[in-house]
Amino acid sequence: MKSDTTLPLSPLGSARQRLAPAVAYPPGLLSDLRDADLGEEEAFLAWQMGQLASGIGEAERRDLVSLVARSLISGSQGSTRMRLAAAERGLLLQAPALVGAPGERKPLIVDGEFLYHQRVLACETRLAAAIKARAAQPGADPQAVKATVAEIAATSTPPLSDEQQAAVAAALGRRLAVVSGGPGTGKTTIALALGRGLVRLGVPPSELALAAPTGKAANRLQESFHAGLAALAAPSAEDRALQSAGPAAQTLHRLLGYSPSTGRFLHHQNHRLAARAVIVDEGSMIDLALMDRLLCALRDDAVLVLLGDADQLPSVDAGAVFRDLSSLAVRLQRNFRTDQAQAGGRRISECAAAVRAGDTGRLLALLTPRPTTAGLAFDGVELVPGMQREAVLERWYQDSIAALPEWNQLVEHEYVLGPEGFSSEDNDRLTRLHAQVARQRVLCVTRERAFGANPVNAFLHGLCAGPGGELLPGEPVLVLHNDYQRGLWNGDQGFILSVKQPGHAARSMAVFRLSTVAASPWLVVSPEALGEGLSLAYALTVHKAQGSEHDQVLLLLPEQPLPLLTRELLYTALTRARHAVVICGSAEVLSAGAAASLTRASGLAEKLAAP
Repeated sequence: MKSDTTLPLSPLGSARQRLAPAVAYPPGLLSDLRDADLGEEEAFLAWQMGQLASGIGEAERRDLVSLVARSLISGSQGSTRMRLAAAERGLLLQAPALVGAPGERKPLIVDGEFLYHQRVLACETRLAAAIKARAAQPGADPQAVKATVAEIAATSTPPLSDEQQAAVAAALGRRLAVVSGGPGTGKTTIALALGRGLVRLGVPPSELALAAPTGKAANRLQESFHAGLAALAAPSAEDRALQSAGPAAQTLHRLLGYSPSTGRFLHHQNHRLAARAVIVDEGSMIDLALMDRLLCALRDDAVLVLLGDADQLPSVDAGAVFRDLSSLAVRLQRNFRTDQAQAGGRRISECAAAVRAGDTGRLLALLTPRPTTAGLAFDGVELVPGMQREAVLERWYQDSIAALPEWNQLVEHEYVLGPEGFSSEDNDRLTRLHAQVARQRVLCVTRERAFGANPVNAFLHGLCAGPGGELLPGEPVLVLHNDYQRGLWNGDQGFILSVKQPGHAARSMAVFRLSTVAASPWLVVSPEALGEGLSLAYALTVHKAQGSEHDQVLLLLPEQPLPLLTRELLYTALTRARHAVVICGSAEVLSAGAAASLTRASGLAEKLAAP
């Protein structure tokens, strides 16, 4: 019998093809969708939409299906709308059952020169109205804000710079504040200052919320917030209240009461959040739909502060909301993270600035070329030819992982987990090991291509364990999906260690640091229990590394330019490092990436600027 795989793909299915002539998708549609990591589900959706157009010929219908598929690809790449040629607009207007004007409830909307999916346009329009309404509301009394900032600045540890004081004053004086700055400009310091200021201006600590898009970012925000409170030399009554009853940072999904079983949110426009002030870190990672949900769920009189870096990669899903809010943003310039007294830190900042400006000549002039791995100094920004990739990885493993102080002792130790957790001695060992693992990371542009994160992880695992084999003590691991039951979140990082529990022999377990302020800061989980939700984490994609910071970074470039390789990605990769970045790849591919700016079509900025 003839196999179904030999039949042309059809939206009607292979069974019907035996009974009637095949109705194939337009030529090239499936391959175009696959190149964008989409598949037959989107192809069938485009085909279904095409069937809503009556009174047009089959050639026009195929063109219409292809146009809808292009709009789906555009959305998957982060755009909220797609610019139309005149002929395309004319084709769409021949399908009134499918296409409407703004305000109509049709699947597709033509708005001037742009094509929207109706739900995306509704979301963008609603968000723009909410932002404009909140930005127009008066904030706290200017004199009260001035006095509050002066008090906070006088008692902060470390002291607030003039630039940071100005940002805090601007944020406290608004119902909606946006603070944008590169890594190391003190955004988490400002978050603490804002929390202290809001309490002084009448917000009870119990009604102050801290949030971030990911669990990793939320944990880091909470740790820095509470560490800053603990470092105050002379805390006021408001500071002590914040210390005792202050907020625990959480993901935005958890703040909004998302239920993974129902796919619904507890808090929305008809059931608002109780918080009178919400401070959100890593704002550039928030997509259009999630930002819309947050604004809808806020009380009308609540204060919202968004902190982030507008030059970083935008959200994975559609929208570039933080970038589109630039007209409202207070911009931070001074970098406190990279040690400006050290040449390496200065060089990273200079290279990041060149990438941000798209100045490829300046970038290449700032790099230190290393023809082979023998000359690597792990200082500043060094460029090694792509043909040296395997040698670079071997050198990285030996010098940046296996040669770390106490590495063998910490990795080979048998950790004992009792009813009350680990002993104080084992807690100290785990803290030192976590710091050593976190000081470096390999970053990749893609997951699967040559020298993407997955093959690089397999290569480094092979250096440690040989081909195949189980995860070994000391190997870093990454959570790939939210695990609400265990409290693990997509992007959480840990390591494999030998752990002995009462009544059981020691076995390899995944150990994650939950938070330094938690009563029990370590979570121990069987790797088998996490299954395919756990992967090696010697190497991460740059997208996964957002929000992290390391002493050293190795960035592996692809063998040729890719759409993913943009100046925003390179900027994000460079600014993960404090002291050293090794870039492995060709100068030509690096230059092509720095010259290519990520383009996301969005109408939010226009809507915010409109009267």
